[in-house]
Amino acid sequence: MEEKKLEEILKKIIETAPKTKADFDHIRRKTCNELKIKQPSNKLLSETYQKMVKNGSLQADAQFEILMRKADIRSMSGIAVITSLVKPYMCPGTCVYCPTEYRMPKSYIASEPAAARSQQLNFDPYQLMQQRIEMLEGNGHPCDKIEYIIKGGTWNAYPLKYQYWYILESFKACNNFSRDVEVPSTGEDDWREKKLEDIQAALEEEQTYNETADHRIIGLTLETRPDAISPKTIVHMRRQGCTRIELGLQAPDDAILNLIQRGHSVQQFRDAITLLRQAGFKVDLHFMPDLPGSSPDHDIDMYKTLFTDLALRPDMVKIYPCAVVKSAELYQWLQDGRYTPYGEEGLFRALLQMKLETPRYCRISRLIRDIPSAEIEAGNKITNLREELEKELHKRGQVCVCLRCREIGRQQKLMSKKQLETDPEIVVETYETIGGTEYFITMEDPKRQAVYGFLRLRLPEKQNDALPLVGGVGGPACNALRSIAGRGYSQNEKLFEYMPEIKDAAFIRELHTYGQLVGIGKTEEGASQHTGLGSLLMKEAERIAKEQGYHKVAVISGVGVRGYYEKKHNYKKIGTYMIKNLS
Repeated sequence: MEEKKLEEILKKIIETAPKTKADFDHIRRKTCNELKIKQPSNKLLSETYQKMVKNGSLQADAQFEILMRKADIRSMSGIAVITSLVKPYMCPGTCVYCPTEYRMPKSYIASEPAAARSQQLNFDPYQLMQQRIEMLEGNGHPCDKIEYIIKGGTWNAYPLKYQYWYILESFKACNNFSRDVEVPSTGEDDWREKKLEDIQAALEEEQTYNETADHRIIGLTLETRPDAISPKTIVHMRRQGCTRIELGLQAPDDAILNLIQRGHSVQQFRDAITLLRQAGFKVDLHFMPDLPGSSPDHDIDMYKTLFTDLALRPDMVKIYPCAVVKSAELYQWLQDGRYTPYGEEGLFRALLQMKLETPRYCRISRLIRDIPSAEIEAGNKITNLREELEKELHKRGQVCVCLRCREIGRQQKLMSKKQLETDPEIVVETYETIGGTEYFITMEDPKRQAVYGFLRLRLPEKQNDALPLVGGVGGPACNALRSIAGRGYSQNEKLFEYMPEIKDAAFIRELHTYGQLVGIGKTEEGASQHTGLGSLLMKEAERIAKEQGYHKVAVISGVGVRGYYEKKHNYKKIGTYMIKNLS
């Protein structure tokens, strides 16, 4: 398409000043009809816009940039999410529901979008990161702040040198956008030839550079199993820059876990999540309804357990209804009658109740896997399941209060002008977990419909402190939970040997302001980022910690936001944490 015509389309749209996405699309369509040309892609339009702004022939227009973004959801939560898959490798698990394609890491199939991208680039971390940034930015999404998610089976089962190399190349890919002279990427053979210490040192250099780069990794999520969590693996994951763990439980029922050959117990999961919390991590728990041996009512009861068991209570949950694919052992069970899904009606009813049972501090981050319906032999095939559930709740006059549903970016269209003009207020909720008390601190509108920002503060118990009583639980169950805590404390001592900087510290486990992603150092009308909300939440967390007798606070900071804590709040990097003395 001729560049002059693209420039004409852009000027016409900006002159008309559309207020909504529908207006934007109408003007573009009308202008293209007048010019007798096909409508250009968002990517092409965005590239031309950026070029014109750079050469001074067009003035930057914030409203235009917002409306031009393709799939606003990708940066609506205030960050750009980029997902990569590691190469196929042996997984220690033998779960019957897991796809087992030889060309994919365990539990993934080649037709899933992120998996297809990764395979196309031969699971090269450098290329995956660079091309994804280029694509997102081409569609109008700022990638200043990146939430990086690495998927693929069990992270800790991969060779340690491969782990560090993979993350090294990912950081390098981000950093090279800022450099005058790029640092060359390396192939997979490179990590085999080098010493672990050399790869670790190279990663530390890239992480330091990333603190001030144009594309900063502000959070790193790794996917693993509970039986792969130990003080030693935690130390490595922190050194790699990890801030959040996706941890598969599937069902808090040992009979079901044994039946599906999960390979770990509910107790092992409790121990793992307790240990991760003691190191400040956020935990995204995977829950799988419709497994063999379950029913809609049992799934609802198990889901409730996630929030009544003090050893669980995850920060986030991914609900993945069981889907049978041909490469899984469960397909044979389906064929010979050993497994029959309980059907869409039962699943829909169960999921509706699960949404209603989710507390405000938890975020339902996913409701289905990205498995194309053509690949599913049995189980849920509704691709817009979340949307259908929300419609049904609306029809019933009910709402889900999970964190995702209450983000300001999702709620502002449903709020009155008066609500939007009212200043948000600080709300503090507390809940007990094994080994400590969680403070969920939010900035919300007075009606508590929308969350503008939040902070997760953990005040760990001292070893000699009395353990909390379990609401609604007594007798042997309570003693069992005390036993869990005892084991957690013994492992905590091991953590203190490896990471003495976190001993006796209050933890800020997460700080997040919501709204459409705003570039670092920029502001946009109507956006909730960079308006001081984060600082207000930090001050409240520090006040609570000090009031409760803590003398230092540790932040499990992503690499790309270390500078924020240092410059804005006087934290210092000690080990892999940002630390501040309160006295």
